[in-house]
Amino acid sequence: MNRSKLYLIVQTVLCVALAVLLATSAFSIYREGAARKALSPLESIYTPEIAAGRFAPIAPLFFASLGLLVAGLLLGIKDENTEKPVKDAASARDLAVTRVSRPSEAMLREQTAQRRLTGIGWGVFILCMVPVALYLADATHFPAFDPESMFLGLIRVFLPCGALGMGALAVTAALREKSILRETQAATARIREEKAEGVTRVTETPGPQKGNNARILRVALLVAAVVLIVAGILNGSARDVLYKAITICTECVGLG
Repeated sequence: MNRSKLYLIVQTVLCVALAVLLATSAFSIYREGAARKALSPLESIYTPEIAAGRFAPIAPLFFASLGLLVAGLLLGIKDENTEKPVKDAASARDLAVTRVSRPSEAMLREQTAQRRLTGIGWGVFILCMVPVALYLADATHFPAFDPESMFLGLIRVFLPCGALGMGALAVTAALREKSILRETQAATARIREEKAEGVTRVTETPGPQKGNNARILRVALLVAAVVLIVAGILNGSARDVLYKAITICTECVGLG
């Protein structure tokens, strides 16, 4: 392992650890401050003294990460693969498939597996989002004068469901990439077989469709946006947003 790679690994670990510690500290400050504010409404959730006290144990890690960043800039350490083109398994597969006259059974089997994995991943993701949509559609979960409980309730529902859904997409994407690599190997073997048989590629044979993943992602985001908009209208959030916007505007011009 060379020096640059070791430096990047250490810097990445420090940054991730720092982000986790800061997020954990901020959340704990909020919970303790909210508990104090419930007992005494005049108490402040966040104060400079509390923030400084929580940041003090994390400060050495922060300065270590900052020092590594400055040292890397001064020494000119950078990722050697930054300027190299990204290796895309799907692009390599497409290039190999375009040279095949007729796909083999192994290629067809992997293509079917890829479609199945894509359907399973998005199916699990949609199922995981169903509890979130049901939660958003219930107006009782969004009290107008208690944003803290509303926010915490949304986190309790969204985080586990979102993590499970994204995990399903990540797992199926990894399995799909392995299937693409196997399809590329099968296509390469098929090219060698066709060369040995003297078979030329039929130009009319349609190649694999590109951009399917992008189209699926756009459709999924569009459907999610429509569902969330409808849920916001049904639970009264749109009315609350309009009321707050009107109130803020009238206060700004001195009418409120």
